[in-house]
Amino acid sequence: MFENVIVPIDGSELADAALAPAADLARRMDAALVLLQAVHPDDVDLARTDLSERLEALGAPRGEIVLDPLNGPVGALRDAVSARAGAVVCMTTHGRGGIGRALFGSVAEEALREVGGPFVLVGPSSAPDATVPGPVLVPLDGSHRSESILPLAASWATALGVGMWIVTVGDPSDAAKVRDAGGDMVEEAYVERIAGAMPREVPSVDWEVLHGSDPAAEIVRFAAQRGCSTIALATHGRTGLARVVAGSVASEVVHDHPGLVLVTRTADVGDD
Repeated sequence: MFENVIVPIDGSELADAALAPAADLARRMDAALVLLQAVHPDDVDLARTDLSERLEALGAPRGEIVLDPLNGPVGALRDAVSARAGAVVCMTTHGRGGIGRALFGSVAEEALREVGGPFVLVGPSSAPDATVPGPVLVPLDGSHRSESILPLAASWATALGVGMWIVTVGDPSDAAKVRDAGGDMVEEAYVERIAGAMPREVPSVDWEVLHGSDPAAEIVRFAAQRGCSTIALATHGRTGLARVVAGSVASEVVHDHPGLVLVTRTADVGDD
């Protein structure tokens, strides 16, 4: 499914930080590594030389350089993705400010709307071994929107030969009441049902119900405990965790998770 790993380059150290993780992902998935830059027409030759040196240094088995003198960053990315089968975009973000602040605002919305497809985010806490294969963690809230990430997460796990963890985070303000009323049984039945519906190609699927006053911290903590290298998040949702996934929780997860965060544009799925 994943045939091309595209890295948008803009000459900044922040953007360059995605190069090593992207190259490693490309090797593990037997995909091509595509270095993309929107450039001024006068700078094409200089940019080609620069990216050629970077590509050689990364040692990717298959690589490609794409220079776009006609479009801005989002347009160049849109065209590069649409022209390549199985494309996934790998990019860095601060998570809480700079690109990160924009990523979960208008710029992100534009990129996800115009480009589509999966994005892999590399946050500032990303460790050198961020791409070492580990389970894929998928936080859900019971809505169809949050569940829309599941096919992509399952494909990601299958491509890397790793398992999945399906979790849900109870509303922190009602956690005690929910447990006293036996609510965990309902939540457990929900994540167990979702886990049981995952494709048989996924090596293993486990589930858990989490509780805590800080949803993002709970997610990151659980990922660390279980060695989950990738957290897959839906970008929209209405209830529970999904209500904040597109804002502070996703931003904090990207900022604090030492691995990768997998996101994609979700369809306008209604929640019955």
